[in-house]
Order: sequence, then C-alpha cells, then structure tokens
Amino acid sequence: CERLEAAGRRALVRSDLPAAISLLERVSRLLPTDDTRRIVLLADLSGALIESGRLDEAGRALDEAERLAAAADDQRLAAHVLVQRQFLRIFHGEEGGLEEAARAAAAVIPVFERLGDDLGLCRARRLEAWLSFTAARGEAAIAAWEQAADHARRAGDWHEYYEILTWIASSLWFGPTPAAEGIRRCEAMRVQVGESPESEAAILRQLACLNAIVGRFAIARELIATSNATYADLGLTLYVASSEHEAVVELLAGNPAAAERSARAAYRALEEMGERAFRSTMAASLAVVILEQGRDEEAEDFAKLSAQLAASGDLVTQVRWRRVRARVHARRAELRAAEALAREAVTIAEATDFVNDRADALVDLSHVLEAARRGDEAVAAVSGALHLYELKGNVVAAAATQLRLGKLVKM
Repeated sequence: CERLEAAGRRALVRSDLPAAISLLERVSRLLPTDDTRRIVLLADLSGALIESGRLDEAGRALDEAERLAAAADDQRLAAHVLVQRQFLRIFHGEEGGLEEAARAAAAVIPVFERLGDDLGLCRARRLEAWLSFTAARGEAAIAAWEQAADHARRAGDWHEYYEILTWIASSLWFGPTPAAEGIRRCEAMRVQVGESPESEAAILRQLACLNAIVGRFAIARELIATSNATYADLGLTLYVASSEHEAVVELLAGNPAAAERSARAAYRALEEMGERAFRSTMAASLAVVILEQGRDEEAEDFAKLSAQLAASGDLVTQVRWRRVRARVHARRAELRAAEALAREAVTIAEATDFVNDRADALVDLSHVLEAARRGDEAVAAVSGALHLYELKGNVVAAAATQLRLGKLVKM
C-alpha cells in the first residue's frame, strides 16, 4: 500500500490526475476499513476528484472520510476532512458556503497549530486565501497563499505548493499589482513549477491576460493555446471550463464574437458538471460579451442567471451582473433603475482591490450618466476609471477610456 500511495502522490505532483485518482482509489480499497490512513487518503482523493471536475465522486469520498473520522474520534483527521468539505461546498455554490468556510478555517487552524500539522495549516490557509480571493481582495489573498506555501514546503507537499503558486499568479492578474510587475513575477513562478504541467498551464493564463492588457495579443493568444492544450491533455476538466481568460484576451483585442465562443463553451461545461461558483461568474462574463454585441435581452438573461447563482460574498460576480443590467436599463431609457444598479456595482467594487473590475464599473456608470444627460458626472466617472486602468498598467483599456473621456468633454 505504501508504494501505491507514494506512486499516487508522485502522479499528483506531475499533474497526472487520472493515474493519481486510480492509485489513491486502489489504496483506499486495499487498506483495512478501520485504518485511519484511509481518512487522509480519502480527503486527498476528494481534492484530486474536484480538480478533475468530478464533484459528485468527490462528495462520496468525503462522506466516507467523515464517517471514518467520526468513528476514530480523531480531531486532527476530522479537521482535514472538514477543510476539504469546504472547498467542495464552495465549488457547488451551496447557500452559506462562504460563511461556513470562514467558520471552519477559524476552527481548524488552532487544532493544526497545536498539533504542528503543516499540511493541515497549508490547506486551512489556502481556504482563508480563497475566501479573500472570492471577496476580491487580491493582496490579502496573496498574503494567505504565501503562508500556505510556507507550510506546504515544510510538509514536503509539492503538489499543494505548486497549486498555491498558481493562485498567487491569479491574484497578480486580478489584483492591484501593475502589469509589468505581475508579468515578471508570473514568469519567475512559471520556472518554479516546471515539473507540474498543470501549474504551469494555470500561470500561463494569468500571463496571457497580463500581456493582453499591454497590447501583446499574439503572445497572449499563444499562451492561452498552450495552456488549453496542456489542460486537455491532463484531463483537468474543471480548470479548462472555469477559465474566462481567453474571453478576456479576445474582448481586449476587440473580438467579442470570439470572446463569446470561449465564454459560452466554458459556461456549458460548468453547467454539465453541476458546478455553481465558477458558473455564476462565467454567466456574468458571458453577459458582458453578449452586451458588447448589442444583444441586450440575451445579455440580461445571463445577468439574471448570474445573480441567481452567485454567492452574496462573490463580489466580482455581484459587480458584473449589475453592470450588465444597468447598461440594458439605460439603453431602454429606464434611467432610475439603471443608475441604481450602476451605483451598486461601483459601491461593491470599491470594497475590493480588483482594479480592472473597479474601473469597468465606473465606465458603465458613465454610460448610464451619459444617457441621463449628466455629462459632468459622466466625465468624473470616466476619469476615475482611467486613473485605475493606469495604476494597473492596463494600456489597452486606458487608451479606449481616454478616447471616451475626450468625446464626453466635447459634448
């Protein structure tokens, strides 16, 4: 069993999820039912199944692990299972999942600290980081992920370590880090994760978006293509489906039809999995690219769907669906409703440090104010957006916003 388990964990490090799942499942069947090693093994197996998009199977593995942990009356093992359960609840988009995850993290960290369990602390800090990321607080997420990475190194779990680096890269893209610095740091982490194709593929996506906002579209598309091919080869369905990065690149490049194709394919894949957390965001992103093509009713339908699916604490998604609905109302001359939604989006965004989303919300508010013939206020909103795009180093959006500002000033 020890050799099979070691082989399964090596497969995780090299991103061979089918092999890892097969080996870990085999070990779990071979171990005696009362062997406590099965508990951590099943928790690890659930993580691999989640990565593969096999959420129902992950749930069944955790159900068994919970029963065994309860029977063993082992606080440490129960804490491991509890953390993994929170990740599954989040991906399923369960009502109250984010709040429950925060309570779980607060409960298990003292347990792991008392027992000196670095792997447990790694996963609990990862959970904290994910909560910060969902709240669109990139810098706080990076700080928590860096703590998690330290514990992963101490535990010798390189699969965890490499995956954590990918999420740091994600925060470098979404958060306030300027594009040039984000590219530099992501390139460095790309080298660090060289033995993990999965992790390199994830970092390539962040690099693609960072290159796109400085106008390097050919490089960005090449990075996306390489990332997609790697994920497909590895069978990482959830990660292929959950990405909005290709749509971001194409929208910045002025190709909303291509952006829609990518976002729609991702949305359908997530729908087939029964996933909700990423799907709510993808529905909002799909609404944005459909709106850009002038299909207001369809855009509004996806925005409403996003609102239904989104957790209240998923701030980026809460901002994006409001932006779309505000623009649709404005085009219908329903200006009171439009302004209310646009201002809600700006207020929610202001509580975050996802700079591009904050700027996007201000641009959409400016469209609503322009429709209401309140030119001075529209200029102020666009000026705020321009400042934020420049802080991020988003050359492409800044240039478009500068043109819009010039037109508004002349009105």
